[in-house]
Amino acid sequence: MSVIAVDMTPMLSGGKNGGAKIVALELLKSFKSIAPEDRFLILTASWNHDELAILDGSNMRRLCILTGEKPRPKQFTARYPGRLKRNLGKIYRMLRRRLQPGQIWRRPLTSQGIDLLFCPFTALTHAEPGIPVVSLIHDLQHRDYPWFFSPHEIDQRDSFLGEVCRRANAIICISEYTRQAVIRHLKIRPEKTHVVHNCIQARLINLDPTKVSRDLTILGIDRRPYMFYPANFWPHKNHRMLLTAYGMFLSRNPDQKIDLVFTGASDDSQEELKDVVSRMGLVKHVHFLGFLPDDQLAAVWQGCEFLIFPSLYEGFGIPVLEAISFGKPVLCSNATSLPEVAGDAALYFDPRRPGDMVQCLEGIVSNPSLATELINRGNRRVTHFRPEAMSHRYLEIFYSTIRDSGHITNGVTGVFEDGWTGEEIVVTYGSGTGSRFLEVRLEVPIWLPFGRVIVRLVNKGRIFQKYKITRGEEVVIRQPLSEKGGCFSLLVTPTFVPCECDMGEDNRRLGIMCHGCCIVSQACGRISLLKGAG
Repeated sequence: MSVIAVDMTPMLSGGKNGGAKIVALELLKSFKSIAPEDRFLILTASWNHDELAILDGSNMRRLCILTGEKPRPKQFTARYPGRLKRNLGKIYRMLRRRLQPGQIWRRPLTSQGIDLLFCPFTALTHAEPGIPVVSLIHDLQHRDYPWFFSPHEIDQRDSFLGEVCRRANAIICISEYTRQAVIRHLKIRPEKTHVVHNCIQARLINLDPTKVSRDLTILGIDRRPYMFYPANFWPHKNHRMLLTAYGMFLSRNPDQKIDLVFTGASDDSQEELKDVVSRMGLVKHVHFLGFLPDDQLAAVWQGCEFLIFPSLYEGFGIPVLEAISFGKPVLCSNATSLPEVAGDAALYFDPRRPGDMVQCLEGIVSNPSLATELINRGNRRVTHFRPEAMSHRYLEIFYSTIRDSGHITNGVTGVFEDGWTGEEIVVTYGSGTGSRFLEVRLEVPIWLPFGRVIVRLVNKGRIFQKYKITRGEEVVIRQPLSEKGGCFSLLVTPTFVPCECDMGEDNRRLGIMCHGCCIVSQACGRISLLKGAG
């Protein structure tokens, strides 16, 4: 039996997480039935704890580890003046870490006997020393389309992806396209990565025709045939180019009576698109349905003529599989992972060329035999994406990661290549005989923005040593090591962000300088642990 924690704290209500939320929920529902001998601990936040109650079962329970307000959308994030922001951060960190020697350091996973942490939203926010981690990476869009992101968002993504590179024991990618991007951009060893394709989603089922008809009437899309594009209104989803192509199509084919239906979480971008539709004179033909519950979404799928999917970037492309499962033709972009997913079951176009889209639209509406052929190809293609295969493959990776982590090797994380530490230095050491000890050389530079740093030595969740280092001082910490191997942490308080202190553009959260970290023994001499540490 394995005890696996799953970090669902980033999950938001509705469709704000896009396909990542769908994949995570489908996996957890599947684990309940196919892994009855294992135990799953769902890490939740106050804003999603109740929504995840549907997962409760004999082998699955929830633990709320984050309280407070739900994260705000990016455009509503408060921006404080620099000094106030720094002071608020300082107060928060002081309260969070106000612990005395001998107190239990907050290690919810360690205290729950967790064998592995799975992070379906990528970031290793709640990883703990000694517990192996599997991270799921959906895409690296910010590397290929950086203009869709603010500099802060890019830095934030690069920061947590760097942590994934350093600390994750295994990385799962949702397509081979994503895996190659991870290897190329993040310089990850290929053997550390795995591809597990997403599957046909069990959440959407075929409905009774009477209910479909009723729902389409309620949604106001029952009067004319329609093409369907389910996607949040993010820039890479390419809605504006699709509207351009749709306007060209109607202009060239005035007798064609086919509408365009959008679904997706409502935001400011949707309102901007509505304004574009109004100026194009297409209000009667373009329908914005917002985020729909699963039964209404299934009804929209059953009622549509085909999927139109003009995305510029997809780590996978779940709607392609949804269209195939409902027996609908697929017209989609030839970019990124989409050909890998759709195979020969799609009619492809260049998403940057509206003329290409128009040709595909004209081909599908004027040639019923083409639509039939795409549906038949889809029926064959769908056999490659079964839910059981996806879930079993995830479990195989979890089990092998747990087995491999039983062999502890010497290493250190939390020290950057330039010698600066973060908030926490994690040291692991393998088994060994004879007397040996860890030696760590630390320095608080004279120009740091605070006069003293406290370093706490934590082992098995308990703080048992505390070192006070004043500005300009260098200390050497020596700690005896057991023969059987293990790990412990050095917690650094306070920390600072250089760019917030008018010290350049560095946005890392830094602690102190580490000039050396090595294992010293009579048998092997000095073994440095900082080689390749990041």
